[in-house]
This record gives sequence, C-alpha cells and structure tokens, in this order.
Amino acid sequence: MKHERTLQEAARRYARLQAEDCTQEERDATRAWLAASPEHRGAYQLAEQVSTGVAAMAADDRLRALADEAFAAYEAPAKNPRAVRRWSIAAGLAASLAFVMLAIWQISPGIVAGQTESVAYETTAHERNTVELADGSRVQLDVGTRIAVRMGSDRRQIELLSGRALFEVAHDSSRPFSVSAAGTRTTALGTKFQVQRNEHGVVVTLTEGSVAVDPTEHASLSPGWQERLIPGEQLCIDAANDRRVRQFVDVHVATSWTQGRHIFRATPLHSAVDELNRYAKRKVRLGDPSLADLPVSGNFIVGDSEMVVEAFAALLPVRVVDAGDREIILFRNHGR
Repeated sequence: MKHERTLQEAARRYARLQAEDCTQEERDATRAWLAASPEHRGAYQLAEQVSTGVAAMAADDRLRALADEAFAAYEAPAKNPRAVRRWSIAAGLAASLAFVMLAIWQISPGIVAGQTESVAYETTAHERNTVELADGSRVQLDVGTRIAVRMGSDRRQIELLSGRALFEVAHDSSRPFSVSAAGTRTTALGTKFQVQRNEHGVVVTLTEGSVAVDPTEHASLSPGWQERLIPGEQLCIDAANDRRVRQFVDVHVATSWTQGRHIFRATPLHSAVDELNRYAKRKVRLGDPSLADLPVSGNFIVGDSEMVVEAFAALLPVRVVDAGDREIILFRNHGR
C-alpha cells in the first residue's frame, strides 16, 4: 500500500508540474518531496519515463480509457471552465501514469526503491526544449540534442549523446551531478554550465558556480588530468588530438541560443557561420578561406539566417551568392 501511495503521489505531482496553472508553491513543494526520499525520486522518475514514452505500456488503449474516466470525474461546473479543464487534463494524466506505474512496479519494484534507471530526452533539428529532471534540475536542450539521464540514490549522471545543453543543477551534496560526453566527465554541485559536442570533441562553458572536468575511465584521452573552471571560463577539448584549450569567454554570447538569439561580439566569421548553420534550412558556406577570421558583431533572431547574411554583407567585405534552395555562399568582395 505504501508503494502504491508513493506512485500515485508521484504521478499527481508530475502531472501538476506539466499543467499551465501550476504555481511556484507547488513546484517548491515537489522539490521538497523529492528530496525527502530516494523512493520518492524513483517514483517520480518512473512518471517521467512513462510520460515520455520510455515505458511501452504508455500507448495502451486502457490508458486512454482511464484518462477519459478521470476527465469525466473531474469535469464539474465552475466559474472558470478553462481552469477546470486544465485541472481535469492534469488529473487524467495523473490517473494514466499511476495505472502504468503500478503495473511496472509490480514487475520491477527496484525502480521505485531508488535504483538507477535511465530516461532519454531528444530534440529534432528544428526544435529546442527545456526539461525539469526528477531532482529539480533544469536542462535546456538545443536543436538536434540527445541526453540520457540516470538518477540514483547516490549520484546523478547525464550523458550528452549529441548536440548542446545548458544545465541548471539543483543542489544535492549527497548526489554528485555529472555530464559525460566524448570521453569527458563534467562534475558539478549547485551550478550552471553548458556542454557541447562538436566534430572535434567537447566544449564546456561555466556560467555560475564551479565544475571539474576530467577524462572518463575508458576514454581515448590521456589519463590523470583535471581542469577546474571558474565562471566565465570555457574548456575546449580536442578529442582526436588529445589537446585542451582553456579560455575566458563572454557567457552571454556562448549561451545566447537559450534566449532564441544569435549574439556575436567580435566573433570570427567562421564561428558565427557555424552557429547560423545549427538552425538554418539554407546552410551558409564560406567560399573564400580568407574570410574565416573576420570579426562580426550583432544580435539576431535564431533561425533567420538569410537576414543575418544580409547584415554580414552590409558590414563586411563579403559578396553573397545564392546557390539554390540549400546553400548560400559568401565570397570576399575585393571592391570594398
């Protein structure tokens, strides 16, 4: 009975956090509830797994029928019908989640007992998303990003499989929070940092707090090193050549994508073009290598690459060539 109540409570809290009218008091209460017990965290994580489709039973027709029953039970006359509808949707979700969670727990009780389980999040090439993890941490996922989350009673482990993500870590000194990517591990407690995978390796940018970066056990990188970053520092790790470059950066520029902006401040043109191409349907290519290090500055809307290219042409000695539906090429304008 105790486990059933925990599952039902986890489902209810998860559903409320997804509701439009969820209050800050409810969010704070859920964080406190999660911190109180590994069993609570395991049950909440199971609710996440079911909701995001990790549990195959989430597609069962019985769930839809159960949700319909919940809608009917909670639909009642009120002065604000929209509020009632939002609450009934959350109630239906909670009922559906609780149904599947109970079935899963009967098969594998260890899931709710706080053992490490994995849940995945993914964005397409045309969307960004923000997810709240079971411990209260928030992760902003850039386009084309995949992460695997493992929450245990003694540690919190994230694997960045592709793309870029900004992590706002909820403080929990008893459970270290780490992000692994391309043979590196970034460990933090109560901090905010960004990890990006690219064709060369990994880039870690710290905006608040402190992190330690080191190689994972089976990495191809040389062993035994550790880099401790302070706010404003960025560590670029070239995995292929086993090299590390540590530098100070403008964190507002480095994380501007989280605000839906491209912010460039004396940014080399090749780096600006790389950022544009993360979101652009028509890719931009430098047709002249001598353009690569030209500095560019500006504040632009993410995704509007053609407008940005027009601005580049007005500010820089470049000539724009329309190469069809998929590509825009920049050449040097020798007349300027």
